[in-house]
Amino acid sequence: MVALGTMCSAFPVFLTGALGVQLADEVGLSATEIGLAMGASFAVAALLSAPMGRVAERLGPRLGFRLGLSVSGATMLAVAAFGRSFWQFCVILAVAGAANALNQPSANLMLTTHIGADRLGFALATKQSGMPAAALLGGAAVPAIALTVGWQWAYVAGAAIVAAALVCLPVDAHGRAERHFSTTASGARRAARPDLGVPLLVLYATVGMLGSTSAGAMVGFVTSGAEASGLDAGSAGLVLSVGSFVGVVSRLFQGWQVDRHGILPIQRLVWLYGLGGLGTLLLAVDVPLTYVIAPLPAFAFGWAWPGLFNLSVVRNNPSAPASATGISQVGVFVGAAVGPALGGLIIDTAGYRALWLFGASTLLLGCALAVYLRTRIRAASGLVAPAIAP
Repeated sequence: MVALGTMCSAFPVFLTGALGVQLADEVGLSATEIGLAMGASFAVAALLSAPMGRVAERLGPRLGFRLGLSVSGATMLAVAAFGRSFWQFCVILAVAGAANALNQPSANLMLTTHIGADRLGFALATKQSGMPAAALLGGAAVPAIALTVGWQWAYVAGAAIVAAALVCLPVDAHGRAERHFSTTASGARRAARPDLGVPLLVLYATVGMLGSTSAGAMVGFVTSGAEASGLDAGSAGLVLSVGSFVGVVSRLFQGWQVDRHGILPIQRLVWLYGLGGLGTLLLAVDVPLTYVIAPLPAFAFGWAWPGLFNLSVVRNNPSAPASATGISQVGVFVGAAVGPALGGLIIDTAGYRALWLFGASTLLLGCALAVYLRTRIRAASGLVAPAIAP
């Protein structure tokens, strides 16, 4: 249910990216405007992520998740009913971004308080699989719904999925007594403050920003890029769906391996960024065949890191996982905003080849910075607390 809820949180913005061609034809939105509307959602999420992390700590995971999901569903209905101009898309998707900012730390808190440490890597990977699952369904919605009954009904279908997630989400019967930070084993109250210092959390956020910048551009424009290269609209939508499916499988595999073999999540993240950068670089060839082949490594590596990213943050901040991931998630949301917004501008001025070169460079830079982050965490682990593990 956590994975389904996470998928619903991302569905409004990813569906907008997948429907880019239809929105351009029927609403008149340019690639730049679609990118800016998607960017507005993530920009608001970035602005509110840290305070929403504290809100999640206070409300408890289930109540926070329910509130956020309710708003996510409402925004999709609003797009279907009122989304007829650039500014309307910006405003509605911005509200969806606020809901996403609450849903993410609420979901992280729910998992860390209910899942054992030996299974947390796979649990967080499953939760983060909701993001590519949203892209997968967004791509599938193009031939299944948008090209048959109209793009508005794709958003209505998304709202129906949110309603199903809300029904299936269990009621928090124990209320605040379930909150992880209420007391320690000895009965002393825990401070809901991250264990790592702010500079290290900012480094985490920067690494996340670089990774999500590339991912945001890829998810936002791989469909339209594939169609511009010569693929038909249905096949272009399936490019995103197949790539997203590969991304889901890879996220689950990475989480399982970390739990089973004791791999440091930050170390695996380094490899994923590097290999994902090379896969994205292949997209820059910009011919139909590369849009069939390159999304596989680009999604399998370049968009398989979020679960490991959150696992590393949570392990290093056991006292306040929601607050800590609320801070680190700021960078992820900033990158997700910059990726489509800047990506649309790059497409309109320099074309898709330039976009994929840009996406590859952000991943490779993030790979280098993640190596430095691991070094800093190791240095801090001897000074802060034995609980810290990269």
